[in-house]
Amino acid sequence: MDSNTSLSTFKTPSARWTAIATSASQKTRIIRQFFTHPQSIGAIAPSSQTLATEMANAALHYGAPDALVIEAGAGSGAITETLVKALPDNARFLACENNAQLADALAYRMPAIELRRNKIQHLPEWTSANNKTIVSSLPFRSLPANDVREIIRCFHGELCRHQDSILVQFSYGLRNPIPELAEDDNIACFHHNTVFRNLPPAKIWIYRRQAA
Repeated sequence: MDSNTSLSTFKTPSARWTAIATSASQKTRIIRQFFTHPQSIGAIAPSSQTLATEMANAALHYGAPDALVIEAGAGSGAITETLVKALPDNARFLACENNAQLADALAYRMPAIELRRNKIQHLPEWTSANNKTIVSSLPFRSLPANDVREIIRCFHGELCRHQDSILVQFSYGLRNPIPELAEDDNIACFHHNTVFRNLPPAKIWIYRRQAA
């Protein structure tokens, strides 16, 4: 449950308290990891339900129907759950989370998903022929510089290889979160939406290969 979800959705007191406890547990986990690993955790609170819905909508709107959907930086699963529910039954989805504690929590919360516990740039799927829809919550401004370079190189290669591959990225700043891609003549980039019902407000950006 997210803070934006109405408690009237839950018909019994036990369901209400279970949802409240789950939400509180997620927030506590994110806060703990934020102070333990500040470079890899972008915000002190999980993404809101509104942001999760907008990210899923953007992925479905701009991505190809047959794309492999990869979530980069799945965290505690705030976006993961909404994304999985929105995808068609025949879609292949995998989540990637490098933080061990958050990955454990996500595996416990959603045991049926395909979860990779490593850095996003090390996924073997980047060499596959499938086009891909990348849904990213990675905090590029706080990640180590070497990781940023490797991830951008990986994303750039994927977008240039496949016309139908896209990257959906949100950020908390006013500026484009991945200027290296935005300034590349081979990549089209645009601001999709701003989500104010999130702490802090978030901008959603779309990256894809320039049309031929």
